Amino acid sequence: MRTGIILLLLLLIFISGCSMLPVKKDTPEPAADMLPETPPQRQPNVRETILYLPEQTRRYLLPLRVYIPWETGIAKAAIKYCTEGSLLPEAATDFAPLLPAGTSVLGLSLREGVARVDFSKEFLNYPAEQEQQIINGLIYTLTEFPTIDAVEIFCEGQQLQLSDNKAAAAPYTRQFGLNPETAAGDFAAAQFVTLYFLHEVGDRTFFVPVTRVVEKTGELLTVIAEELLRGPQQGETLFTAIPNGLSVEEITAEGNRVVLRLSGELPAGITQLAADRLRQQLALTFTEIHGITEVTVLINNRPPDFGAEVSFPPAFGRPKQWNLVQ
Repeated sequence: MRTGIILLLLLLIFISGCSMLPVKKDTPEPAADMLPETPPQRQPNVRETILYLPEQTRRYLLPLRVYIPWETGIAKAAIKYCTEGSLLPEAATDFAPLLPAGTSVLGLSLREGVARVDFSKEFLNYPAEQEQQIINGLIYTLTEFPTIDAVEIFCEGQQLQLSDNKAAAAPYTRQFGLNPETAAGDFAAAQFVTLYFLHEVGDRTFFVPVTRVVEKTGELLTVIAEELLRGPQQGETLFTAIPNGLSVEEITAEGNRVVLRLSGELPAGITQLAADRLRQQLALTFTEIHGITEVTVLINNRPPDFGAEVSFPPAFGRPKQWNLVQ
């Protein structure tokens, strides 16, 4: 009897002790300011994919983060969702199809990083002025897949011939950028930089990558920072999240991190949304540079102070959920 009581007491002590042990979590609890970047829960049979579609005016080509059903030949499926009549419902309201109606993929093969895609004859039913945008959209959509570095475009088994009667340069890469501000020409003494600005499409705001031609210089980081603060070209419908009155003091690369030092005065009343857009615009622009994964911003040699209720991390990387369409 005494043995049974002792065993019972030991069991109760053991159970009580276990209830006071810390609970081990599979993943750390995210900080409050990172919650918007946490990918939403999705069904297991869908894949996050980036499609490049023009907005309704066809002035800009935008990267859109979407979720499409997983299927064998997912790159071919991505092209389907860029075709007139097959746009995802959440994109169809504010965006135009990249490819003409009836376009189908007759074949898509991959060899040594080069994807060769063969379209049906309906692919050619596009206005000549849309040709470069269509080619760029295909290049960027397909090279979002990690196994694809370049693209060859065929139609009914024949390599694509451009409308200006020039032979199509193949394979295509991202060499000349997206949404160029300047028409193609002799850029022997120039280089391309990618800048991100904001654009309202319908009732939503998206980030738009823009390719700007600048003079070749060894101070690439400084050029990018100054051009970004200069803002969109006059007459564009783009806008910037960077407040007026700031200028570049210095920018340096420390390993994989860019440290951007600005000078000037911040306007009062900056909201959390405005601070988030500033952070994302800077991160998207500077992480386009090979090897850069983080950004730190200092204003007058101090971390930005937007007020006690606005969070702004001391270092940040590329956002995970930008341009999400759902």
